[in-house]
Amino acid sequence: MVWRIGVDIGGAFTDLYALNPETGEVAWVKVESTPPNFEEGVLQGFEELEKRHGVHLKGASQVIHGQTVVINSIITRNGANVGFITTAGYDILDIQRANRRDIFNFKYRKPTPFVSRYMIEWINERIDADGSIYKPLSEGEVKRATKSLLKKGAESFAIGFINSYQNASHEIEARKLVEQVLKENSVEKRFITVSSDLSREWREYERFNTAVLNAYVQPIFVKYIEKLEEAFKKGGFKGVFYLTLAAGGMATSDYAKKYPITTVEGGPIAGIVGGIFLARLLNENNVIVIDGGSTTTKAGLAKDLTPQVSTEYWIEQDEQNAGYPTKVPAMAITEIGTGGTSMVWVDEAGNLQVGPKAVGSRPGPVCYGMGGDKPTLTDAYVIVGYLNPDYLLGGRLKIHKDLAEKAFEDIARKMNMSVKEAALGAIRVANDNSSNLIRLISIRRGFDPREFTLIAHGGAGPMMAPFIAEDLAIPKIIVPAIPSGVFNAWSMIGLDIRHELIQTTITPIEESAEFLELTNSIFKDLESKIKAAFESENIKANTVEIQRYVDVKYEGQAHTIKIPWPPGELGVGALKEVKKNFHEAHSREFGFSLPGSKLEIVNFHVVGLHRIERPTIKKQINHGSLKAAQIGKRKLYNGVHEVLIPIYKKEKLPTNVAIEGPCVIEGDTSTIIVTESFKASPDEYGNIIMTRR
Repeated sequence: MVWRIGVDIGGAFTDLYALNPETGEVAWVKVESTPPNFEEGVLQGFEELEKRHGVHLKGASQVIHGQTVVINSIITRNGANVGFITTAGYDILDIQRANRRDIFNFKYRKPTPFVSRYMIEWINERIDADGSIYKPLSEGEVKRATKSLLKKGAESFAIGFINSYQNASHEIEARKLVEQVLKENSVEKRFITVSSDLSREWREYERFNTAVLNAYVQPIFVKYIEKLEEAFKKGGFKGVFYLTLAAGGMATSDYAKKYPITTVEGGPIAGIVGGIFLARLLNENNVIVIDGGSTTTKAGLAKDLTPQVSTEYWIEQDEQNAGYPTKVPAMAITEIGTGGTSMVWVDEAGNLQVGPKAVGSRPGPVCYGMGGDKPTLTDAYVIVGYLNPDYLLGGRLKIHKDLAEKAFEDIARKMNMSVKEAALGAIRVANDNSSNLIRLISIRRGFDPREFTLIAHGGAGPMMAPFIAEDLAIPKIIVPAIPSGVFNAWSMIGLDIRHELIQTTITPIEESAEFLELTNSIFKDLESKIKAAFESENIKANTVEIQRYVDVKYEGQAHTIKIPWPPGELGVGALKEVKKNFHEAHSREFGFSLPGSKLEIVNFHVVGLHRIERPTIKKQINHGSLKAAQIGKRKLYNGVHEVLIPIYKKEKLPTNVAIEGPCVIEGDTSTIIVTESFKASPDEYGNIIMTRR
């Protein structure tokens, strides 16, 4: 058992990348995704790996999976009927937050809770803010509530009591009682989520919503994972099955089945980790990683190769919606509904729009010839000349340019344009959307994109990258040597096994022996729990790397900033460095700092990492000629007239040769556009480095 296999599900394609760490041998495949039964596409991918490359499941030591089941279940609202048991008189899921993110937004809509009031049962218990029990939990009340919810059709249960982040005893006791009632009623699959298991942080609305969302997706997620586990077992797989985490690591399938909400957006986040690894190899310090997929475009930023990780992630947040909070550690990532299969349409005001609706893999863009009749961004790229009008994916996907042009006729008529003008307009709209996405994660957070290198992957990322770079004056673009279309799957192979704990203990920062003793004691306790979690998975504690963080705020503030905390016993000198780091981070985030103000720690955060050897990127010097790499010429419409540009094969380009734009470089899984503002050069690893001319 040697193969490590990464599996990434996208809206249109499912990607698999396999690595043999002993020999360095690699293999990858792309197959169509199969919504809503995504496991079928995954299993088809393994069949293709075996058929094309001889990679068998029984020869794998690890399968690392980034899935979309969790986020899709939430977005499409096809999760379980959740019964919620909570403190009497506490209507936080309906009340939500009194503050609005944008008080001048007249289009704001209050989110509809994922559990209705009909499916909520209130228990007359109470724990005070200091953790003391004010009203004991009634065993009879909990049992009656559980029976009532069962009669109402509850398929999954969430338990959230006020102040349980300080004292979880009532939630733990209630779980045992719910389990007992379900067993008495012969409920075979018992799904129970306790809020304090997922988060020991304050902010009850966020914590309870996390528990409800976990309960909402758990039945469908567990069913999906168990189908895969059964199929893997039949295929002779005896290794470890991992799921990628939102925080940028991976955890066992057993852990993920208990807490599926921690795996939300694990696939694209793995791509950010892979981008950071590539940047470290190439001595790049500040990077923005963009993943242009088939239905969405995602982006993340790493200053000094350190990604931003928060313990609060909002699902479905946009200009009109506050979204749904989850109190799970997640790497900062932003996405928009713009991708290769995004629909192109004209709104009521006569403006050209791209997305967020997408046609997916079936029927796919019109140019695929699979019955699609809605014009998409991919069709636009084919019409203009950026994409090969005959085939994609190295010849495996036949393209029909005439069908794409016919699909754009209605758009062109509404816009009073030619078909080519309408297609180019759609590309410009999509690229503007993607540029705004980069602004959200850079300029709005105090970072200057001109100081960053853009790493572009995914099927559409290398096509939009030069337009984004021109718009934001980003000086350099890197398109990875790893096939862009399977970059996320490759990145998963290098993820570390990760566990973390966060505990709210509000305490003023003081340069006193008492404060240092308290903080050292809290971190020691959290670290011992982290190590115990690894040991339960047969990973020795002495192999675990511990990272410490604190969420800090000015006294009287509502929101915190996460700051690294030094290892070992903390002294006064190191404490001054922590304060300095907070003031600098606050200034970067909010534009000011208050060095003379008192500081408070809100949360203590410990991360445990069991490092996995990352896949190596080998040097691949190509001594061929640029002439041999040129596979032809193609007419490109630039908005004024058509120009004839050279087309190159990515895998045949000679090392370090300079290629002037405009031109197109076609790879096996993606197309790289080099505009006239850039020149491109393959480096010694096979990455395409694009710099301004």
